[in-house]
Amino acid sequence: MFIRRLCGLLLTLLVLVSGAAAADDPVLQEEIYGPEALLYCVESGQTLYEKNADTPVPPASVTKLMTALVVLEHEPDLSRTTTVSQTAVDIERDSTHIALVPGEQVTLQDMMYATLMQSANDAANVLAEAVGGTQADFAAMMNERAAQLGCTGSHFENAHGLDADGHLVTARDMARITAALLDDPRFVQIAGALTYTMPANNKQSEARTFYTKQRMLRADSAFYNPYAIAGKNGYTTKAQHTQCMVARKDGLTWIAVSLGSSGNMYYPWRDMRTLFAYALNGFQAVTLSPEQVAALAEQAGAAQPDQSACPSVTFALPLDASVDDLRLSQTADAAGLRTLELTRNGQIQPWCVLPQPLATDLAPADQPTNTDPVAQPDNPAQVVPWFLAGLGAVAVFAVWSALAMRRARKIRRQRDRRRRRRAARRRDDMP
Repeated sequence: MFIRRLCGLLLTLLVLVSGAAAADDPVLQEEIYGPEALLYCVESGQTLYEKNADTPVPPASVTKLMTALVVLEHEPDLSRTTTVSQTAVDIERDSTHIALVPGEQVTLQDMMYATLMQSANDAANVLAEAVGGTQADFAAMMNERAAQLGCTGSHFENAHGLDADGHLVTARDMARITAALLDDPRFVQIAGALTYTMPANNKQSEARTFYTKQRMLRADSAFYNPYAIAGKNGYTTKAQHTQCMVARKDGLTWIAVSLGSSGNMYYPWRDMRTLFAYALNGFQAVTLSPEQVAALAEQAGAAQPDQSACPSVTFALPLDASVDDLRLSQTADAAGLRTLELTRNGQIQPWCVLPQPLATDLAPADQPTNTDPVAQPDNPAQVVPWFLAGLGAVAVFAVWSALAMRRARKIRRQRDRRRRRRAARRRDDMP
């Protein structure tokens, strides 16, 4: 009876404390398998979860997101035709491809669908040569654009993502690249498609149909998410499993990145499911009007803020928080940007940086305004509260110890009964 009461008390305490924490802040419901991961809100620039997000690692085929960005930014008309070269099809034959042959006439649109949907390495090479002239020159274009986006931890050696020395990305940089891709609606149209049929051409007598590899887009998948709109996966022996996915709900667009998970092909999909559940179920979209921003600025001590110069701000806020919990930082940073601060449980934490300076906080002319919302070191990374894990471990150990003691006593009693029965039989057998 005592043990049952002890177990019940410990489990009840754990549930009550866990429930109280869940009411305070959203938490991840499962572990993140990828050694490098990130969850990013496009509209606000908030990084709401990160794990080794600035560690450069091999990207595998999520490289093709950078390939797609360079192509889309240089090619307004994807109906343009190009000819497949011998160098384009010179790839590892056991890698993913669509069996292109030299001399084949294809459109850039066909190659984009093949690259993003089928992860075809030969198609990525065709795009690189069509846009950059040579694969090496296209890689240089990729690195130049990455530098413009602020991708300080990434370097590209090719357009397809097969392992190469120095070919590395970070989870934060992948969020930057994907956020830039979302500026072009053609990206979601292609990377979010379920099927695409590439027509017959001068070298191929039959059409080729591509099917998405993005499990979150397929209604028949256990990982299906109705809010997912596009994504790209990858795998090589060196990179292991990599995944970048985009979801959109109620005015907020989320980018989830998971790199380097090994041991199970479903780990990156579990990461996507966990990160999106955290974002979609734990936060709400809030928009502050210029008038509201001006009022907050005035409270923060900005000298007569000009409402017409104040930006509107859309950002993610925990479901149980409200705009009444927000205030603006008392000072601006070197770029003239102020931070929205959130009061939680009596503590003030940085929450979201304004997208542009207030009229009274203009940055000096020689200091450019921050245009890289992904890199915000003050943004809080919401993580599972470790004290719950410790409390759970204590509870489990206590219950285990109590059960072990109970079993030991039961075994001793059984042993004593058997000893007494043997002694009684020996007495009965005596003459």
